[in-house]
This record gives sequence, C-alpha cells and structure tokens, in this order.
Amino acid sequence: MAVDPELQAYIDTLTEVVFDDALDVPAERARERAEALEAPRLARLHSVEDRTVPGPDGAPEIPVRVYRPTAESGLPAVLYLHGGGFVVGGLDTHDNAVRLLAEQAGALVVSVDYRMAPEHRFPAALEDCFAAYAWLRDNAAALGADPARIAVAGDSAGGFLSLSTAFIAAERGVPGPVHLGLVYPGTGAASGEGFAGPGTDGADESGGMSADELGWYLRTFLGDFPLSELPHYVPPARARDLSVLPPTFILTAEHDPLKEDGTAFAKRLEQAGVPVEAWDAPGMVHSFLRWMHAVPAARRSAQPFYDAMHRALHR
Repeated sequence: MAVDPELQAYIDTLTEVVFDDALDVPAERARERAEALEAPRLARLHSVEDRTVPGPDGAPEIPVRVYRPTAESGLPAVLYLHGGGFVVGGLDTHDNAVRLLAEQAGALVVSVDYRMAPEHRFPAALEDCFAAYAWLRDNAAALGADPARIAVAGDSAGGFLSLSTAFIAAERGVPGPVHLGLVYPGTGAASGEGFAGPGTDGADESGGMSADELGWYLRTFLGDFPLSELPHYVPPARARDLSVLPPTFILTAEHDPLKEDGTAFAKRLEQAGVPVEAWDAPGMVHSFLRWMHAVPAARRSAQPFYDAMHRALHR
C-alpha cells in the first residue's frame, strides 16, 4: 500500500525542517534537525528521573532516564537504546516512545544516552550500551525492578545496539536479556552492511529515511575502523551463533530501506531456533515511532511492539 495518508501529510509539514540537505551535513546540523520537533507527552507516569551511571573502563558517566509507570516494586525492566544512526537522537527525541513503552509494557524503563559519532566512533556506543545493561542488572533490585525480568529494546541503530548488547553479554559470560524488542533494526541480514538493503524504492519520495542517508550514518559511525577487525556481531547478522539470543520481536515498516534487514534477520533467527515474532507496519516509513504524538496511525502501528513486550515480561 502507499504511505499512510495521515503520516504523509505530517511528513510534508516537516520536510523543510527535518529532511533538507540530509546527506553530508555536520553532525551538529543533523542533531538540530532531529531535536527540532517538540511533542506533547503521550503518557503520564509515576516518575521520570534523569541520572547518570558509570561509563565503561574509565569513560565518562552515561546519562540515562529512568521511567516508572507505577510505584509498585518488583516490576520488570527494559533497557531502551534510541535510534538515530549512531549520530543523532537522545533522551528527548525518544521520550514519547519510551513513555509509552513503560506504560504499555508495565515496566521500569531505562533509556540510555550513549556516546555518538563522529566525536565518539565505534565501539564507544556499543560499550556504553553494554555498561548501562550491566549496571541495570546489578542495580535492578535497588531500583525496585525484578533482576530476573530484564529486556532490551531499541529502534533503528538502537536495534543494532540491542542485538550487540545481547551478543556482548553472551561473549562476556553475563546473563543476557530475557527478551529483545527491535523496531526497524539495522542488522545486515539483507545488505551485508547493517543498513541499506533491498526494497528501498520510494523511500526518498515518502520523505522517510533513504538508503543513502543510512549509509552515511554507518560510515560516520565506523569511520576508518578496519572492517576486517570488526567483532563478529557487527553487523549483527555476521554473528557466529544467533542461538545465544533470547526470544525476539521485530517490527518493520513497509516503506523503509531497513525492512528487508529486519525481515531477513527474523528468518535467520527462526533457522537458529530462536523464538521470533515479526510484524510489518503497513503504510509506515522509517522513524514513525517518533511521530506517534501527531499521527494516530503511527501509534496504532507501534502497538504490536508494546504488546509483545508486555507479553514477554508478564508471562
């Protein structure tokens, strides 16, 4: 089907603010575009707290935001890793998506403001995300969460980082998450590069993310890091053993250059014996999770992701 008309109408109002000169702009300009949109809060929670957690191996402390849907103790917990191509995005750009996750999943959620490229290239983001995951595991009880029910979730680059976090946990002998929730993730399963894959026709025309833009983000993230020296799980589809991953939910968008990356990775997980549920959002484009405040169809399209997280954590 065509791009959802509600979504297309909203994107048309954003084109000059968000999508102008999308390629080869300074990171600061890209971040200004990403942060230009102010959105009303979609969920009222018991509390939202900004704090920091220890960084990896002497690195700076990592800003995080802790969302509590209720005052209840013993809630499951979710580590959330935002999208933005490893270059843009942060706690504010994904605030609504995380608020709804806490509300709909009935979980304490810790959103992570990991270091970004080009100031901090690979592997800084991966190490920050794993450090935040290890901190959450160690401090879940003190936060009023259940250390036996910790999931990891993320969108786009955050999906890539969610998978990397699970692989690093397995590699370092740390108990991994009980569930992964991935929204239009870059995996490399279709493209071999972790971003641009087949099925990109029309991505530019919709006003959503294009394959060229996604490739720019990846190059900015990796910089001059030798591809031959990348860990086996970068991109995630290169991982030697997918069976170490927990049950996984993958939400893709119909008009998204990453759609085939998500779909192909779901098939790879199934072949590896990992329980996986894949859901495609018809009429949606990349980044629709960020526009739920203005587009009811986007919020409806995200609901399967929230429902899957609730099922996984409240069985």
